[in-house]
Amino acid sequence: MRTLIIETSTEKGLILLSENGAPLRSKALSGGAQLSKTLAQEVSNLLNGEIPQSVAVGTGPGSYTGIRVGAALAKALSYGWKVPLIGFCSLNSFGEGVVLVDARMGGFYALLDKEPILISPTDPRLQNISYITSPHPEIIKKRLTTNAVYRESAPNPKIVAELVYTLFLEDKNTPLELTYLSSP
Repeated sequence: MRTLIIETSTEKGLILLSENGAPLRSKALSGGAQLSKTLAQEVSNLLNGEIPQSVAVGTGPGSYTGIRVGAALAKALSYGWKVPLIGFCSLNSFGEGVVLVDARMGGFYALLDKEPILISPTDPRLQNISYITSPHPEIIKKRLTTNAVYRESAPNPKIVAELVYTLFLEDKNTPLELTYLSSP
């Protein structure tokens, strides 16, 4: 089964065509203001006329606009092609360790366990972390007082392809719910 995967929740985006959990073709994307103007053409170039059997999209947390741009295109393609739409937590695409993304509101989007949370830099749960993965570790490092090893990462095609295929096999074709985390 071939799947188009779109992940646009951070400035380091990814589009990917996978088959049965293995990446076939991918392209790293730069987020930002131009993403909404270029994403559809980038996807068209990647697919080169091929219509996949499913579409998957990162549901956040992350950039409010980035999430919506990716989700809108994914929903439109899924609907037009009449194929399943699969949503996945964007933070799961970055790899090992604790994943932290700057939330730009005084905190971080974090994946400490299975569910994403919004967390303060002073939260005690961040003090004993030994390994942090982030698309922008220099921003995280400036705001944390920990001796963790930091690793810069973008969405990993292999990890995302395997994750989406697993979700498909588990029949996670549910209504798309975007993850917008904010302070209570």
